[in-house]
Amino acid sequence: MAWDYIIHPTSVCSTNYEWSTQVPSSSGNSTYTVSWGRLYGRAAEEQGCMYGWHCTCRGFQYRRTCSHVTKVAASGARCGWNAEMEPTAEAAVDPKTGEHCCPECGAPVQVERVAV
Repeated sequence: MAWDYIIHPTSVCSTNYEWSTQVPSSSGNSTYTVSWGRLYGRAAEEQGCMYGWHCTCRGFQYRRTCSHVTKVAASGARCGWNAEMEPTAEAAVDPKTGEHCCPECGAPVQVERVAV
């Protein structure tokens, strides 16, 4: 059985690849970095995907989850826009640079090739 795919370009917000924010600890004495990005080694195997959440706190090192990640993920602070998932929205154009940008958060977009 042969499959026929059409390859076409699509725009994806750069926050789908790399994004981070600072989160205060519950005691307020320190700050942790919660990030979304490429997973490697054990983390990729455990989560079963190429991209995911990470936190610099000790709890995350042992459990692969923590309250900081849960809080940031639920907040919607990371845009994650993808033109394939929202076909009615198109990448915007930054008036200052003339470059394409995310219509949701204004971050740069990356062009990917997808098969449909």
